[in-house]
Amino acid sequence: MGALMLNCPTTGREFSTGINVDEETFKRLPDAATQAHCPYCGVMHDWWIREARWIDNIPSGQWVEAFDRVS
Repeated sequence: MGALMLNCPTTGREFSTGINVDEETFKRLPDAATQAHCPYCGVMHDWWIREARWIDNIPSGQWVEAFDRVS
């Protein structure tokens, strides 16, 4: 199971959306708008699925649990 990652437009740092999904499912997701709370700048970012990056795993030292999702 992988995770969806975003780049913070303010800091440029990548963070996890907290959405875990396998790669095949990620490829089939509709390009819907959603929101994720950025742990680096503290802002709720609006984003589209096309802006996310799927990765197969996140090193434990880079996993950030400070997020909220609104669908």
